[in-house]
Amino acid sequence: MKMMAIRSWRIMALLVSVIAVTACDNDDDDIVDIDRMTPAEFVQRAAASDMFEITTGQQAMERSENQMIMDFGQMLVEDHTETSNELMQMAQQKNIATPTTLPEDKQAVVNRLNTKTGLEFDRDFAEVQVNAHQDAIELYEEAVEELTDTDLRAFAQRVLPVLQMHLEQAENLRDELED
Repeated sequence: MKMMAIRSWRIMALLVSVIAVTACDNDDDDIVDIDRMTPAEFVQRAAASDMFEITTGQQAMERSENQMIMDFGQMLVEDHTETSNELMQMAQQKNIATPTTLPEDKQAVVNRLNTKTGLEFDRDFAEVQVNAHQDAIELYEEAVEELTDTDLRAFAQRVLPVLQMHLEQAENLRDELED
């Protein structure tokens, strides 16, 4: 009887050990990473970013009197129209919907810029471009790291240096306008 009780305790201890080890197993190969960026999320956010850059670039060409701001706006329109067209083609091939209007927060910035002229517009525009390109770079870097879709990941990798160049120019414009 005593021997049977000891065996039962040993079996119980063994089972508890097995359950504890199994529960602590960090091998989550069978669990999908729900935090990973999806192709649809990237396309939606990148398309909205391009749409915003095209819209604000057009504003710069129309509202500014500073040639550097107008030239920067023209470059934004050209570069982001090109990336937008490429992104739209890929999205269509992959059956991913793209936005047709700006998100509310971006539309609010466009509306705010529409109320400004002269140096006030130029300074706000430059600051907006710094922030927008920092956000875009973060999005594209995340896409390069997380996307499993090789076409979209390659697209993000290819566009990233252009966004970094835009950021550098926006920072230069902002700094020059503060003087």
